[in-house]
Amino acid sequence: MSQNNVHLEDIDVSDGKQTTNPVSRRQRDGRNCKQICCMQMFAVLVFALGVVGGICIGIYAYDHGDSNKSNININCQMNSQEDKTSKLQTTTPKVKTDAEQPGVCQNTSPVKDKRYENYIFAPLTAREMNKVANYLLSQSIISTKEIPHSLTQNFILYQCLQPPTKADALEYLDNSGVKPKRYAKVTLQRGAVPSPDVMEYKVGPLDGTAMSAVNLTKPGYIHFNSRPYESLEVAAMTKIMLPHMKTLAPLISESFDGARFPDDIYFNFFNGPPSTSGTERVTRWNVAFKGFRHEEDLDLIHILPLSGRVYNPGTDTSKWYAYDFHYLNQGPYNTSTDLMNAYMSNNIRKVKLEAGFRNTLWDRVFPKRDSSLPLRDNADIHGPRTYYPAGPRYTIEGTHVKWMGWSFDISGSQIRGPALFNINFKDERIIYELAVNDIALNYAMDSHAQNNIIYADATYGIMGGDSPTTIMPGVDCPEHATILNTTFWWHTTQTAYDMRSICIFEADGQDALWRHAGHNFEAGLRNRHLIVRSPVVIGNYDYTFEFHFYLDGKVYTHAKASGYIQSSFWDEGNPHSPDNTRDAFGYRIGEYMTGPIHDHMFGFKVDFDLVDKNNSFQIVKWKAGPVLEALKTQKHDITKAPEYFIYNETRYIEWERIEKEMGIQDPSEQQFWLVINEREKNKWGVERGYQIAPLATGDQALKTHPLLNALSFTKFHCAVTKRKEEESTLTSIYDVNRMEHAQEYLAKHIDGESIVDDDIVNWVTVGFLHVPTTEDMPMTVKVETGFMLRPFNFFDRTASFDMPEHAETKDGIIRESEPSYEQCSEPKKEYCRFC
Repeated sequence: MSQNNVHLEDIDVSDGKQTTNPVSRRQRDGRNCKQICCMQMFAVLVFALGVVGGICIGIYAYDHGDSNKSNININCQMNSQEDKTSKLQTTTPKVKTDAEQPGVCQNTSPVKDKRYENYIFAPLTAREMNKVANYLLSQSIISTKEIPHSLTQNFILYQCLQPPTKADALEYLDNSGVKPKRYAKVTLQRGAVPSPDVMEYKVGPLDGTAMSAVNLTKPGYIHFNSRPYESLEVAAMTKIMLPHMKTLAPLISESFDGARFPDDIYFNFFNGPPSTSGTERVTRWNVAFKGFRHEEDLDLIHILPLSGRVYNPGTDTSKWYAYDFHYLNQGPYNTSTDLMNAYMSNNIRKVKLEAGFRNTLWDRVFPKRDSSLPLRDNADIHGPRTYYPAGPRYTIEGTHVKWMGWSFDISGSQIRGPALFNINFKDERIIYELAVNDIALNYAMDSHAQNNIIYADATYGIMGGDSPTTIMPGVDCPEHATILNTTFWWHTTQTAYDMRSICIFEADGQDALWRHAGHNFEAGLRNRHLIVRSPVVIGNYDYTFEFHFYLDGKVYTHAKASGYIQSSFWDEGNPHSPDNTRDAFGYRIGEYMTGPIHDHMFGFKVDFDLVDKNNSFQIVKWKAGPVLEALKTQKHDITKAPEYFIYNETRYIEWERIEKEMGIQDPSEQQFWLVINEREKNKWGVERGYQIAPLATGDQALKTHPLLNALSFTKFHCAVTKRKEEESTLTSIYDVNRMEHAQEYLAKHIDGESIVDDDIVNWVTVGFLHVPTTEDMPMTVKVETGFMLRPFNFFDRTASFDMPEHAETKDGIIRESEPSYEQCSEPKKEYCRFC
């Protein structure tokens, strides 16, 4: 075929005859082939450039167009092809040059004022705390403002804001009254007075005018032996134990892999309470390995089976002594010498940890990634992030926050934890105070030192008990969050420390707050909400408290727990537990380690002020029964059920107006707890109200235990009382150390007073039961509980329909969307705590 294809340039016409020149043809064929190849390569290159360019333009149009493009695309699918084409042509963006590419997102600060002292609910500042300490020293109320060195001194344990009375605050907020001045509530340990005690004072005002210190308690009311633990006492007990540790050195070394005190083990004295009477004081101790590189870190995982007691009442440490020594729960031995003699004579069971066990402690304790395991697929790629494309939508003045119709004041107490005041939505007050009050834990285990451990965390200080809490950026809060400081008074150094303890940010729920897709339309509102978050550290446990504000008027309160568990020693020879995997109090979760069962019960104060401060409490019961029974709830004289009911059993609701203070103990009955304003009705004549709806929560199983007075809030899932300034909390921080003579507790507040159309408070308790398992090692993954406060006929209709939403109809008459924004990149924000 190719032989018959003769090109004109290959014909030789020199002699007038049509002939071919073979040499000339080969040369020309080569030249022609090169030209053809070049043309083909050029065509391929042009095609490739066109494809790449088209893709780039498409990506740019998708990523850099405004948010209305998605609406146009949806509309295109609904309308005709011709309409689709025209709209697409009118919205195709031109390619931007490098100079026109979007830059970093706006990084404007929402903070308008940093002066906490200007706001009546703001936490105390370091400057104010130091002013208080200087004043108390000048009045000889405290002995020292330096590091205290003796129990016979007077020094400050805690400082926190003393909020104004509610009457004074409302007069200022609602009636342009006098602005309440700021005062401090100061807790003093008084060892220098003839009868040592603990005293609380109201100190101030803190505005630079003449100050005073007013007693909040009477001398002697809080016995010295019911005080919280503090560092001087721990140091004195440690000193008492030193000679006993020397005596027991052979036992410790042989039993615990060559361990020595104090290089390898330390004392744990926090096996509370130290007393049930409040007038005596006996501290249970045990020893534990120092699993951390720094001994100030608390390791309650590697508990060892050596324990005893220290008798330590009053301030005269020369009268303190150690006794009641136990080893592997064998005892009691009155002295360490008695225990050592029994050990050396082989009269007791022994334990011997394998050689090298101590060298594995760091790997067991520190929650680092297991480098022996391969990374999961794509784990080396950074996960999703969120940020503000147009800057924050909330503002902060001092600690006063505004966002999307919400406004409130952030507060907090070193003792009680985070709190919010004066919560308003759409210019109406919803809640006067929403506050963490206390956390109760009760441990059960087969251990001499650790059975029936009871903690009330407010006694140690929820928000800065033994060390400042610092936000971990990117872990606790997103990088774009605003972080607020609170101040922590450390009794050990008598110094005020600022700590980055609260973060605020708007969150994208990445789901619908509401939605509906019909045949001819679709509409929905993306769920965005404001979060106030405060992580706290109390010994081995980390808690995170959160308040979530939603666009429809809901408020969610969350309590989350993480951190290290407190373990107990696993004794393979325990005569009470022949099972090698568990005992009556928990599972075996590691070498020489069991996870004792315990609970975490969180007590909150919820002071609703729905429109005004006088509200009522109502229970709506969800019931089932005969139809006539249901109808009689509305008309008592009815005698016959209508015949149109198919079945003679139905569900119905029954309303109960609560007249007197009460506590609700049994959540098994299906019911709604409502706070209502009987004088304020919605458009349909129904009392405006809010519902208190707990998330899944644990129950208090104890019936006669002494803690049920001091920590009586754990018995109730919800309680309602008449609000009083003198009943401002649901526990006393001292009652856990004087359980037999508790003075201030929730059950005592419930004394039969009327709560109809009055200023009332709800006390809400939520929690969870914790049975530690191997998944809690080395770190407990977040466990959560909480409750929701939800509008209940408070509005005439859904409160979020004043927000821009997504809406689209098939005929194109309605088309709405969120405000548009320019595409931008995330601002960089770096913070390192240890740098």
